[in-house]
Amino acid sequence: MSQPTPSLSSAAACVTILLSCAWLCSAAQLSPMRNKGRVLIPLNPQEEVTCPSASVEAFLNSTLTTRLLPALYSVVLLVGLPANALACWVLVTNFRRCSSTLFLLNLASADLLFVLLLPFKISYHLLGNHWLFGDYLCRTMVAFFYGNMYSSILFLTCIGLERYISVVHPFLWKGSSWTRGKAGVCVGIWLVVGLGMSPLLLQTQTSHISSLNITTCHDVIPRKDEHVFFIYYFLSLVGLGFGLPFVLMIISYSCILARLLAEGRRYGQVVRVLVLVLLVFILCFTPSNVLLFIHYMLEATGCHNVTYIRYTLALALGAFNNCFDPFVYFYISQDFRRWIRGAGSCCLGGVKTLTGRTSEKAALPLKSSQQDQL
Repeated sequence: MSQPTPSLSSAAACVTILLSCAWLCSAAQLSPMRNKGRVLIPLNPQEEVTCPSASVEAFLNSTLTTRLLPALYSVVLLVGLPANALACWVLVTNFRRCSSTLFLLNLASADLLFVLLLPFKISYHLLGNHWLFGDYLCRTMVAFFYGNMYSSILFLTCIGLERYISVVHPFLWKGSSWTRGKAGVCVGIWLVVGLGMSPLLLQTQTSHISSLNITTCHDVIPRKDEHVFFIYYFLSLVGLGFGLPFVLMIISYSCILARLLAEGRRYGQVVRVLVLVLLVFILCFTPSNVLLFIHYMLEATGCHNVTYIRYTLALALGAFNNCFDPFVYFYISQDFRRWIRGAGSCCLGGVKTLTGRTSEKAALPLKSSQQDQL
């Protein structure tokens, strides 16, 4: 049973390398190399006449960035902070070695770290896209934004692959070696994501807009040839951080469904998990990654700032994966379901007890008053 393992891992490595080379080659052929690697571009006089709505000033003063984006991030903060904090506590206190709890715990930790930085993002937009906290904290926030997205994708993919192995190849890995392997995978994901976000930490992310007297964070980068690197950087993130895991997720859950159908076993819970994970991918991760890909494939002109404007909204909607992930914990982890149901029953029992005591206290004075009248 140990012989198929090297062949599977080597095949996966070869596929990854081939996809990486094909992706980078296609990016080099399709995208112009000149003045690329930007976020928003200040308009030249001709572009100000052609597309005034795409100007940097119009975007930074728009209702989208100063009202809608902070409202969306506030909802993520209010829902995601208690939900993921509770999830971390439940998964730690009810940790089991033979389940997907390790991947779920890392996913909840990544979400919790993300929502803890949201107050800085919310204040940035509420102040008219003015960053008050310095360039290094801006770099950290930007790195956490992208890091949370791709670490969540990788951990969700690992959950799907782990369930695939447990259903389709139940005797491939067992015991403590499988637990150590999952721990090694988690450490590897954190290292890969950390190294992948390092260019964002090393690059200046703030820019002063003299016309508005504000300092932006990541939204405006001047036209410079040294930012050409970020074309390939972001295209690689989309291809390897989103495209490849999405394909692996579809394949793994399709194989799980095929095996359960062939054996005539119940597959309702697997379908629910699959639908939920696909919804997270489609609603949260797909729009932002597709728009990011399009943005860096277009020619670097100020009129194409509209694509980035749409991307900022998609990125805010993508942050709602921090609110959807607790539902993934509920359907996958038996410990999490057991704790939630136990807490719910305790709350209902407490309400019933309190109601009964209140009714008794309300009835006692009436009884005593009747006795006094007798």
